[in-house]
Amino acid sequence: MAGKGRTGLLVSAFMGTFIALLDLTIVNVALPEIQADLRTDVTGLQWVADGFTVPLAALMLSGGALGDRFGRKRLFLGGIGLFMAGSVVCAAASGLGVLVAGRAVQGVAAAIVVPGALSLIGQAEPDPQRRARLMGLWGMFSGLAVISGPLLGGVLVDTLGWPSIFLVNVPLGLAAVAIGLRSIPESADPAHAALDPAGQLAAVAALGSLTYGVIEAREHGWSSPPTLGFLTAAVVAGALLVVLELRNPRPMLPVRLFSDARFAIANAASVALGFGANGAFFVLTVLYLQELRGHSAMATGVLLLPMTLAIMPAAVVAGRLTAAFGARRPMVLGYALTGVALAGMGVLDAGTPYLAIGALFVVAGVGQGLAITPAAAAVLEIVPRERTGIASATVNTARQAGTALGIAVLGTVAAGSGGLAAGVRTSLVAAGAVVLAAAALLVLMPGRGSHPRSTSVSPRADAGIPRPGRPAGT
Repeated sequence: MAGKGRTGLLVSAFMGTFIALLDLTIVNVALPEIQADLRTDVTGLQWVADGFTVPLAALMLSGGALGDRFGRKRLFLGGIGLFMAGSVVCAAASGLGVLVAGRAVQGVAAAIVVPGALSLIGQAEPDPQRRARLMGLWGMFSGLAVISGPLLGGVLVDTLGWPSIFLVNVPLGLAAVAIGLRSIPESADPAHAALDPAGQLAAVAALGSLTYGVIEAREHGWSSPPTLGFLTAAVVAGALLVVLELRNPRPMLPVRLFSDARFAIANAASVALGFGANGAFFVLTVLYLQELRGHSAMATGVLLLPMTLAIMPAAVVAGRLTAAFGARRPMVLGYALTGVALAGMGVLDAGTPYLAIGALFVVAGVGQGLAITPAAAAVLEIVPRERTGIASATVNTARQAGTALGIAVLGTVAAGSGGLAAGVRTSLVAAGAVVLAAAALLVLMPGRGSHPRSTSVSPRADAGIPRPGRPAGT
């Protein structure tokens, strides 16, 4: 594929990814305005955030397979259309329930759009080296979406009101669909599309029940029947997921790969980073900078710039360090810096000078940039080449699942009894402790070259694994 058609495909794929991932962070600065307008509490705000993150994390592994089965163009453009519909529902919401429902629609759509965009890029460029460069460019757009969310959201909230952070997706989505309709050729690979509906339902039930039980524990109590019931359901669904995936010759989740300690550690660390860093981002944006210090949405976006701007250059450095030394060393350094910065934020109060806050934000941003980039490389060093697609998708799903749990747990801790300032400090120290524990765990992970990667392919075991032309994950 070449010429204008290829360019149009890439533009559509990048734009679709941008709007899908923008909503991971753009909503945070709007949450205090939403809280006042819809008259909800911190629990409600947690659901506004996790209403998007839970379906994104739970469904991401199946998103690419759906495109392979039913048509990549059809699913990708349909996913953007669904995302726009969810955005309109969010913008028009007059109550919390409708807003959370709209966010859930957005999350389902994002789980289709993001892996779908990667698959389209893989189809557009068969040459591995050129495809790798396009994937790097896609990664830059993904990072730009997440980084620009707080500042763009702050400007929109303070000038046009909180519904505008959702409506901005509509013109961008329409442009992506219009370009995609003209330039994306339809393709499918149903023979290699491994759909796992039973495993998918178990994954949704496990993550959804766990998140619900944690968030609602603040209202009902940790020992209440509703809380214990949902937490028990999460354990049962999680165990069922493992059993189903072990029995499935083409599983959605490659459970057997977790028998390798290195793969298990890399994924556990990704959960910890999502939990600590992204959960703390929710606490900092909503509860500390806006609730405790009283900053506006726009000011909050500006104050977060040192952290967000530090991520990109650190990610570039991380790529070079990974190429030279393997993934483990930059990951350990990144996790350590992030954990120290988050734990250091445990001294913050309403009067802390911003110079001190900004310094901690920079360290946290550098740490995250160093930690995230090598994560996919870490699992690619571990697994056989024929399983790289599903392995990279798994580690990214792990980070999103950690994000959902971090928002649930840390938000509940921060809003608990004892006052907001004390709750914020406790939650940030807890976030730092989790990330530092992951850094210690990564130290124990064998480095590159300790086990050669297999190049053999089992046709049955690999039947559902994305080929180089159809990657998965984010």
